[in-house]
Amino acid sequence: MRTLLIIFIYFSAWHVIASPGAHGPNGEHLSDTDTNSVDSLGRQADGSVLMPMQNQALLGIRTQFVTKQSVKGSVTLAGVVRAHPEGQALVQPSSDGRFEAPDSGVLATGEKVSAGQILGYVRYQDTAFELASQTSQLLAVRSQIMQAKRDVKRLRDLGELASKQALEQLETSLKILVEQEEVLQQGLEKPEPLIAPISGVLINHQARRGRWVEAGTTLFEVVASNLRHIEALTNDSSILMQLNTAKIKEFPELDLQYQGYAPQLNAGMVIVNFALEIHTDSASLLLIDQPVTVFAELENTLKGILLPSDAIVTNSANLPIVWIKVSAERFLPQIVQYREISPNRVLITQGLGADNRVVTAGTSLLNQVR
Repeated sequence: MRTLLIIFIYFSAWHVIASPGAHGPNGEHLSDTDTNSVDSLGRQADGSVLMPMQNQALLGIRTQFVTKQSVKGSVTLAGVVRAHPEGQALVQPSSDGRFEAPDSGVLATGEKVSAGQILGYVRYQDTAFELASQTSQLLAVRSQIMQAKRDVKRLRDLGELASKQALEQLETSLKILVEQEEVLQQGLEKPEPLIAPISGVLINHQARRGRWVEAGTTLFEVVASNLRHIEALTNDSSILMQLNTAKIKEFPELDLQYQGYAPQLNAGMVIVNFALEIHTDSASLLLIDQPVTVFAELENTLKGILLPSDAIVTNSANLPIVWIKVSAERFLPQIVQYREISPNRVLITQGLGADNRVVTAGTSLLNQVR
């Protein structure tokens, strides 16, 4: 690309053809009468650029006539990507114990899991005294179950001679004993399974074989790939009732829908929430806790000239400008004021008049011509 810019130093003189109708923001006529005689092409003393038509095509320069129009207003907000509450689940044990891996091994962060999949186990470990006490209780309950089964069988063998009331009481006692055995056996012999509540991408929070964990420790986190929402901050409470849809500057293909705002201030700012309007796998492009820029549409309207964002560049003084095509081969820089209203569009509010022919593609290359 540097070669394309250097060639303008060697341009031979060309005759400049004036373009009718080019004018400034206040209607003043822009002409090239003061540069009818030039010694070379490229950047001129007045800041304009002379460029042959074939070089314009080579650099991909495109222009369009602009008009003033009314568009919906917007506000730019600093936002952060968050996991949607419906698409985020924590996996925590309900008792203390040591982590044991399932047959498939310890799952790593980034692996996809399905709802109901076993992610691991936590085996409760008693002290020696607790273990002996509970083992003794389990053995006693199992002995009582065996005796109760024998009594029930004996009464059933008696048939009509047996008391129905006594049989029912024994059967009830047997059921209670079996339930007690299951509870004791669960604590002593069966580990607690850790089950994925939803389908999604797994985050492993240092779950390792043999790790001692306490009840309530987060061992795994499951995040759905297609569910995200954006938290943005604003100090202007007047826009809260005007918000509707929004776009993300970094991902303009994604549409956001305004959900609402938190009823409590956070460091003097209001938190507003936006959710993806359509749940697709494109949401996986948004990484949790990633900072983004949100363009939120408002209900009010603004007047100005709508241009692609690529039409705006900066001059040597770092001021925003657009390039106006004032003749077939002459371009003039114009300082403007603008505001971004979407990820790829800007609204010129001052500095540019309607019906001008503005460069909308190749602007950056044209701005580098010397």
